[in-house]
Amino acid sequence: MKENYLITIEGFITADGDTDNVSLTTLGSYQIKNGKHYIVYKETEATGYAGCTTTLKAWDGGVSMTRFGNGTNSTLVIEKGAINLCNYQTVAGPIMLDINGIDIANNLTDNGGNLTFEYSLNAGGMLISENKVNVIVKEIN
Repeated sequence: MKENYLITIEGFITADGDTDNVSLTTLGSYQIKNGKHYIVYKETEATGYAGCTTTLKAWDGGVSMTRFGNGTNSTLVIEKGAINLCNYQTVAGPIMLDINGIDIANNLTDNGGNLTFEYSLNAGGMLISENKVNVIVKEIN
């Protein structure tokens, strides 16, 4: 798959009252298949997942985020108003997470666009973080 899209990801993570943000602009691929939007890009050290490839799959009312490589293989499923369980693999070992989908705004078209999703992560009934991710996909010629 050709990396002919500029992918900009900005994430905001709030934990224990503090908000941190992470930004990444990279080349990646984008396609629509069977009504679902696929955004694929390689992570860097800026995100803490260097050596991983991330695939975002967006559909009406949902987003999945799959990371694989470098000992981190996991999929988060975010659906607005739903709680999904995830066995999240990290380099330190697996952890069971509840993913509470808060909001999803999918404004992706045939040529790219914008995808925003918000969710909280919980483990053992305790809030770990609240997260907001904004993804901009622009075709480059």
